[in-house]
Amino acid sequence: MTKRLKIIIISIVALFLIYLGYSVYFTAREGTETFGNFDPNSTANKNIKVELLIEKGFTSSPDGGVSFFVKDRSGIIKKVNLGKEFPEELKKEGIITLSGHSHGDYFHAVEVSED
Repeated sequence: MTKRLKIIIISIVALFLIYLGYSVYFTAREGTETFGNFDPNSTANKNIKVELLIEKGFTSSPDGGVSFFVKDRSGIIKKVNLGKEFPEELKKEGIITLSGHSHGDYFHAVEVSED
């Protein structure tokens, strides 16, 4: 083999290993996403997978809704307002999917489901 061919093969293998490491790192984050992908001026509902912060608790509102906290892939912790009761079976989940839109300082969820 020529020296040039060896360098090309080593470069290809190195790039593949970098890609593999990058893919494994973001897959290991359990599929969470980021609130940075939401436009705070839009009321269009989008889905986002986040980590439920059970230790921060749940606060009931007089209108039958509930507020709770979640953390996205970037580590941003955001308050979530859900206009109905939080499903009891999901309180044991680590990762949940929210459907709703961002208002800047909080996330208005219309639906919550398991990952």
